[in-house]
Amino acid sequence: MKRDIYLKRRGGKARLFKMFCMCGGYLFLYQKDGDGQLKRCYLNRIMDTTLTGKEKVWREEKEMPNLTCTKCTTVIGSPTKHNDGRLAFRLRPGLWRKEVV
Repeated sequence: MKRDIYLKRRGGKARLFKMFCMCGGYLFLYQKDGDGQLKRCYLNRIMDTTLTGKEKVWREEKEMPNLTCTKCTTVIGSPTKHNDGRLAFRLRPGLWRKEVV
């Protein structure tokens, strides 16, 4: 898992999830910290390089594509920028599921 200086402040509850589309298509591996719902996926917490490979360095949300399933081409999430400036995908409810690793 990635080193996080704020991990203890959030309770030290980092977990890994495999994210899937409802059709069964694999999306990515994600590290979530703390309790609560999963509403957005930050780019610095996505573990797979399929979305955030070295050839794709996004600096603005306008450069980012929508998060789509490769199997059924459903749009799972849209690019957004959080209040603190981090880039993320805002997930649409009911179109994805997660499995704890």
